[in-house]
Amino acid sequence: MDTSTMIEAGTLDSLEFRGRLDDEHLVPGGLLADQDAMDAIGVGIYVMEKDGTLIACNRAAISAWGRTPELGSSEKYCGAFRLRYPSGDVMPHESAPPSVVINNGGTVRNADVICEQPDGKRLLALVNVFPIRDEADEVIGAVNIFRHNTDKMVPGIL
Repeated sequence: MDTSTMIEAGTLDSLEFRGRLDDEHLVPGGLLADQDAMDAIGVGIYVMEKDGTLIACNRAAISAWGRTPELGSSEKYCGAFRLRYPSGDVMPHESAPPSVVINNGGTVRNADVICEQPDGKRLLALVNVFPIRDEADEVIGAVNIFRHNTDKMVPGIL
């Protein structure tokens, strides 16, 4: 089963992402190197360099965020206007699951995060964040795959 089929089916257990550094910047491999293939997937996907800078995202992520982030700029760890914990408290982007993955090399699986759009609309997302590793198995970035988690909406929070 190819990576895009696994993502669509929610079969994420054996996913692995690879890339390389070119002039200190992440060059993702496989599916993450193909914008059209990423856009064809109906769940949010975005890619970050080791410092958290967003370098790629698909249309589903942009739709969930209600905005298009400026890729390769100072935006870090997520393209959402604001993140919140399931309690409704603000989650600093630098404390978000992608930051945890980049800093410790593990994965974050099935975490609930509220993404707030610029107009105040909130979406409960189920996030799965994976490290992107180079040939030496060093973490050189991360990819977040997220989907709406509407069956866990909390009244008063969203």
